[in-house]
Amino acid sequence: MKNPATGDDCTRREHLQAIGALGAVGLGTAGGVRVTKARQSSGDKHRGDTLYSPPEGAPAPGAMYPRVERLEFSPGGNETLLATFEYYPSMSGGSEPYFPVYRSTDGGQTWSKFSEIHDQSGKDWGLRYQPTLYELPEETGPWPAGTVLAAGNAIPTLDDPDHVEEGETGELGDTSIDLYASTDHGESWEYVSTVVTGGPAYPHAGHSPVWEPELQLDADGNLVCYFADERQADDDGYNQLVGLKASTDGGRTWEDEEFVTAVPNGTDRPGMPGVVELPNGTYMAVYEVVGSDTVNGEVRVKTSPDGRDWGDPTDLGQQVLTDDGRRFINGPTITWTSRGGPDGTILVSAKQLVDGNRELADGNGEVLLANTNLDGSGSWTPVEAPLTFETESELGGRIFVGWTTPILPSPNGKQLLQMTSTAMNEDLCEIRYAERPLKLNKL
Repeated sequence: MKNPATGDDCTRREHLQAIGALGAVGLGTAGGVRVTKARQSSGDKHRGDTLYSPPEGAPAPGAMYPRVERLEFSPGGNETLLATFEYYPSMSGGSEPYFPVYRSTDGGQTWSKFSEIHDQSGKDWGLRYQPTLYELPEETGPWPAGTVLAAGNAIPTLDDPDHVEEGETGELGDTSIDLYASTDHGESWEYVSTVVTGGPAYPHAGHSPVWEPELQLDADGNLVCYFADERQADDDGYNQLVGLKASTDGGRTWEDEEFVTAVPNGTDRPGMPGVVELPNGTYMAVYEVVGSDTVNGEVRVKTSPDGRDWGDPTDLGQQVLTDDGRRFINGPTITWTSRGGPDGTILVSAKQLVDGNRELADGNGEVLLANTNLDGSGSWTPVEAPLTFETESELGGRIFVGWTTPILPSPNGKQLLQMTSTAMNEDLCEIRYAERPLKLNKL
């Protein structure tokens, strides 16, 4: 494996450290964030509980990128939740990565291992990066309502397994966003299709990977997969964009790609999309934009009337910003709750909270940002997060901490569940979660 900063041979751990050093040009980290002692988060106010801790000696970063979904059609009722995350077994001896699935039957208070999603596509690459979960709210293609879909990035290791050292993963190959389905509420899984394929799994010029799937139904009941795409750089001048592909048959086949947000300036990198359907029938997308100094990880939102038409792709939407200039950067997720106003409240989470000078701001690692305007206009208000954690910059550049931080309201909106990856030791991350009352008094 080559060090992307020097071109020299390097191990997987050294590669992860190198791409962290590349900052926003590479993985969309918060490069350039300044830490001031007075503004550091306590990081231990509500540390929550541990969903999963990797064993000592596991490949870095251990575990990250959690996702959580409430099951409305489960026999256990809507208190049944499923969660998954990136999991890193050693590739020594030829083991393939997979997506573990955990289940809670008490609304997220306690969890247990439930199932595993393994690569059944015939590629035998292993399911490695960026899993997501989505329960179908209605019959879609061959799937009845209540079918749970999962999508994630299948990526092979190119090295001979016998030559991969214990605790390493080896050199990575091409990317493939694959779709899986479960008709028994997440207990067993079947391969459905490949949504889109891309180049090797390195976020640097010339590799053209695809990343970060997100699933949703559009206004016509078609299944849509949103994702980050680096494949158009050579021909059209895009560094990275957020695109979508739609399926009229429940994910068996996929139509041509459409753009959500894409700027052909060779620099800006919209990515890590999340999409939520709002009660007025519109859709809101959230994403990070990294690349240039003016958009170094900032979180933005834009709306669509149907989940397909997002307007001018070069319009980066509205920044998630408080009235005193605080803003989220990197790794956003989005949800909606019925509480907080006549139209409910949009909630956004992300990796770090900074001020206009890119110094860590009051509330970093401790708050979400909320907005009662369904178009995302106006200022966003900080509200207490269920889970608090020390963030990337407080930990000296631990880029995989807080990547990502999904949030899920209870059915009545009074409680909120949050998950994220937190530092377990100097090398590894673990997945932690917390559920607490959602306080929207300031809205």
